[in-house]
Amino acid sequence: MLEGSRLCLALVVALLACGCMMHIPPLPDDPGVLAPQAEYRIGGGDTLSVKLFYTAELNDEVTVRPDGRISLQLVGDVPVAGRTPEEVSQDLRERYAGHLTRPDVVVIVRGFGSQKAFVGGEVKSPSMIVIDGRTTLADAVFQAGGTLDTAALSSVILIRHKEGGRDVYRVDLSDGLEGEDPVPVLRPYDVVYVPKSFIAQVGMYVDLYVNRIIPKNAAFTAFYQVNPVGNPDLGAATGP
Repeated sequence: MLEGSRLCLALVVALLACGCMMHIPPLPDDPGVLAPQAEYRIGGGDTLSVKLFYTAELNDEVTVRPDGRISLQLVGDVPVAGRTPEEVSQDLRERYAGHLTRPDVVVIVRGFGSQKAFVGGEVKSPSMIVIDGRTTLADAVFQAGGTLDTAALSSVILIRHKEGGRDVYRVDLSDGLEGEDPVPVLRPYDVVYVPKSFIAQVGMYVDLYVNRIIPKNAAFTAFYQVNPVGNPDLGAATGP
């Protein structure tokens, strides 16, 4: 999960660097995107209780591995990540049918280790946060300590994993906080990235490429403090 979050953040940074932010589609007004998952889907780190009604000695409690699988007696490794408990239960019934006369089995989720999302960028405490099926993007930002003064709330990026890839959306959180735009409910493994504002990027550019390079000349430095993004009049930049 952590490695995946780093890769997603690297993707966002690359998009920002090449000026592709505006090519990221805005969040659609679609319940399929805004609402929580209709059915719970198992994820890595979840704890599952596997109960066989007529063969209690095969009952087990297992944790979903990072590869999305669990290991059980008789049937070996079983892929479970991304599937509902009922889908896994049906799969196990079919797998146990070759070994047991009455393969009645049910899968119960006991621990929700996958209920996490990552918040990074211009927030006070970039971190992995716990979500509960009702945690919105705004809630997640507050859990991460709130935004820095350099944050661009109108262009928050939401990266959502799906089977075979990921979706990337641009969310106007400034309007969302005022109730004007919908704010999505987060799902497991969502990544929220709060980018720098344009003004903050300009300030960083001036600091990196101007203030640290120009000579220690009082008049020259004063010019850039007054005209941080202007073209210098080198003829006026004279001094002792």
